[in-house]
Amino acid sequence: MQARDSLDPSRSMWHLIAVHLRRYREAHGMSGQALGDVLDCDRSTVSRYESATLRLKPAHAEAVDRLWNTGGMFAHLVGFAGTADDGDRLSSLIEFERRASRIRMWETSVIPGLFQTPDYARATLTAGIAHDPDTALEQRMSRKAAVLDRENPPRVAALLHWSALEHVVGSTEVMRDQFAHLLELSEHPHISIRVVENQGAGHPGIDGPFRILTVDGSDLAYTEAASRGRFLMNPSDVQEMAVRYDLISDIAAPVGPSRSLLRAALERH
Repeated sequence: MQARDSLDPSRSMWHLIAVHLRRYREAHGMSGQALGDVLDCDRSTVSRYESATLRLKPAHAEAVDRLWNTGGMFAHLVGFAGTADDGDRLSSLIEFERRASRIRMWETSVIPGLFQTPDYARATLTAGIAHDPDTALEQRMSRKAAVLDRENPPRVAALLHWSALEHVVGSTEVMRDQFAHLLELSEHPHISIRVVENQGAGHPGIDGPFRILTVDGSDLAYTEAASRGRFLMNPSDVQEMAVRYDLISDIAAPVGPSRSLLRAALERH
């Protein structure tokens, strides 16, 4: 199934834009290359617009509005999508994770959601601002299963700051189960978990957690914050995050020693 066939315009404004862009192009008998020539971009960029792995730029939205005399529809849609709430962003992130062939993560203070046990996840959600922890927990576990339990799971590489191992979430029993789960996950051939030990100084990941996802052969990044996350899809911005990930990776313990650190954390709890 092609990526564009999995788009759901009822769940995401960016999906809606992608679907309409393809429909308008095909209705006007234009190839992807022809539209790329109009927008002064290559055919792969048009393809990424139409699969929602790249967000339509405002300037390109205005260009297709002029080309097809839409009355500014695409510019308006892009404007609305740019101010969409966190729910839309989370839906988009879940969709990208489900389609990703590779996921790279950097986490600073807690175990990443894709690796959390139900009890650990519930403790984080209860301590946070989730309005309905039960629903949020169900969503998080479904999201985890959609990524890790699918027939062809992605290659997942996680870098964890040492404080994520020290910060007690829930109880010592919850932490023991969580570390046991991490050790089990680390044995999977498609999962790599490495720990950045206490450096005693600043490092490239100090700005906060982020992830880089490879979807349909292209990379996009997602940075997390207390109030809302943010997608980065401009190639130069994504490249900057990839370099940052590599710099953090350079100071992380190798896989074997990281497993030893996880075992030591399990024994401490």
